[in-house]
Amino acid sequence: MKTAQSLLASLVNTHRFRPLSQHRCYRKFLELLPPRFREAIAFVTVKNRQLMVALSHPGYKMELNYNQDLLKSLLSSLIAQSPECAFMAADRVVIFASKYHSMPDEERADETIPRYAEAALGEFRLPDTDPRLRESFQKIRQLILRNREEHR
Repeated sequence: MKTAQSLLASLVNTHRFRPLSQHRCYRKFLELLPPRFREAIAFVTVKNRQLMVALSHPGYKMELNYNQDLLKSLLSSLIAQSPECAFMAADRVVIFASKYHSMPDEERADETIPRYAEAALGEFRLPDTDPRLRESFQKIRQLILRNREEHR
């Protein structure tokens, strides 16, 4: 009787599920990279013996261009360590900015929203001439005081 592991291994080796094994190799390659490069790369693929590295932002392009040797050496060490990733053998590294990149986690998105305490004290002179203007200034003062209370 076959075990579940042997059944899954035989399924992964079929033509239909080959992209799963390729995806596993791409993930291994990304895990070998330093964290700053991992967050810069949106996805990786190999086509016509070229390692295609798609960036999540065009600002990372220059830094990764200077570190192409690192990418090539990590790729060759991955191929030597994992023979199933031999399809990733590449002669050239092509780096480009991608408009398709993974969405940030909702938790990380909340961290980037700046929270500032209210700097104004709400102490200013109210004009005596126009009642509408005076009412507007009163509303502004109330908003300032409410913001100060919320951020304590």
